[in-house]
Amino acid sequence: MMRLWLLVCILILSPASLAAQTIRIGSLGLSGPLLPLWIAQDKSLFSQYGLKSEVVTFQGGSTTIQALVAGEVKFAATGGAPGVNARLGGADVIAIAEWVNTLPYMLIVTQEIDTPEKLRKKRIAISRFGSAAHYAVRLVLIKMGIDPDKEVQMLQIGDESLRLSAIRQGSVDATVLTPPSNLTARNLGFRVLTSLHEAGVQYSFDHLLVTRDFATKNKDAVQRFLKGFLHGIAFMKQNRRESVEILKRWMRLNDQSALDETYRIFVDMIPAKPYGTEEGWRNLLDVLLTTNPKAKQLDWKEMFDYSYLREIDKSGFIDALYK
Repeated sequence: MMRLWLLVCILILSPASLAAQTIRIGSLGLSGPLLPLWIAQDKSLFSQYGLKSEVVTFQGGSTTIQALVAGEVKFAATGGAPGVNARLGGADVIAIAEWVNTLPYMLIVTQEIDTPEKLRKKRIAISRFGSAAHYAVRLVLIKMGIDPDKEVQMLQIGDESLRLSAIRQGSVDATVLTPPSNLTARNLGFRVLTSLHEAGVQYSFDHLLVTRDFATKNKDAVQRFLKGFLHGIAFMKQNRRESVEILKRWMRLNDQSALDETYRIFVDMIPAKPYGTEEGWRNLLDVLLTTNPKAKQLDWKEMFDYSYLREIDKSGFIDALYK
């Protein structure tokens, strides 16, 4: 009888049986970068690799991470900052992939500003000091050779709608916006001077996260999940029409121009091989330092484990998706 009970326990806890269960995936909000995840779910790509899945949407990064740490979800698709803050709080959370390695902001300017040089001595709207928008402006100005502390004036205006209103009223000369707000600005006659992606700004923005304990004990499930997500990226890049339809359904957005713009931005921004970079991780930690001095204690190399992704990559799996 005891042997039978032990056998049942082994079967219940084995990676193979885990793959047969419905795995819950936590995601933050309803935004364009999540398109590969939504595709993988709607097109049954996780199931194709032997993983039954359910996507659960949360309204905050910290809530998503709390669910991950509590075991309510096994994977989390969320921003980099919540994962780092979780580590600072003692949770052993790691990134297994990073599918957005920049800040998805566009630098919006008035029509007379057609070169970076003309930004000097101008007023630039941000949300608040220490925010992602603030750091985005600093990074892109540095890339352009402009001193963000001495050669421009940054004004704390608020969220994107308030910043767009400020530039319309002439209170500021420039700001940063994300899709599809950038399309609204362009339609109003403002110029997109550059995007942080086009400027080569690296920043650890969106990650696939797990707890280290789960990943260590369930390598098979982790790699099945990654294969489904990687296939979702490939599908997105190869099937525009259907991808936009999935985007429309999940975002509950009927504005076709906004949908097309969101797809255009992120299909280019999301890489086929979602590895993070040292520069991206260091920039993220620098941002967090402005509000949490404890971030200085962290080593960027401790924040991720790309070995699961690397093993899949070396097998030729990712390259085969594009043949």
